[in-house]
Amino acid sequence: MSRRTKFSNLIAGIILVIGMHLVVTSTLFALVLLLSMINYTQINIIEQIFIIYFFGIGITQIIYIIPVALKLNRQKRTALMHGVIIGAVLTALINGGYWLFLFSLYSPR
Repeated sequence: MSRRTKFSNLIAGIILVIGMHLVVTSTLFALVLLLSMINYTQINIIEQIFIIYFFGIGITQIIYIIPVALKLNRQKRTALMHGVIIGAVLTALINGGYWLFLFSLYSPR
């Protein structure tokens, strides 16, 4: 495999992670909206799940990143798998930076 193909697969893996984040986030958000429209009694649980997912995406992404990475590894698509792992690590780092920023804003001085 050429360097260009490996790099393209690496970038495709990062884009795949972004796409998975968008799909999961929009699905959970749509579920919250739908259930709130029909006055579902357990909406508080669904809202809490969405909030935990949204603010803890760096950790909760493990639920869907690990199976995808394992499947790509079994298919011997290692460059794409590395891109998925890099995308997940970048997401966790960005999320961690966000939390550090919030803690610095609201910490007593």
